[in-house]
Amino acid sequence: SSLLGPTHSEAQRQTPPPGAMKTIATALFCAACSAVSGEKVNPIGKVLELLGELEGKIIKQGEAEAKAYKEYFEWCDDTSKNGQYAIESATKEVAKLEAKIDELTSNAAVATDKIADLAGSI
Repeated sequence: SSLLGPTHSEAQRQTPPPGAMKTIATALFCAACSAVSGEKVNPIGKVLELLGELEGKIIKQGEAEAKAYKEYFEWCDDTSKNGQYAIESATKEVAKLEAKIDELTSNAAVATDKIADLAGSI
């Protein structure tokens, strides 16, 4: 290490693993609970109770959000498939209509030629 303090790699080695802080906090919390357990009203117990209730609410909300997301994802997937099908159907219909227009244009040209031939023979 230098005179200015630990280097970056030394600081990383000194950082506790991710779960260590939670374990230390839990151990201190348990120690505090056992020290206070002789009191009639246990504020630590109340905190634990409230944390348990909060955990239940959060889990319930998370499950509701997961369900809503799944439903939304399915709706998006269905809408995408339906939109793709509509595009494919419309493209095929356009091709059919263009072929029909070409056929009718050709028929009109033939009819115009016949009219001109018949008018010339009169």
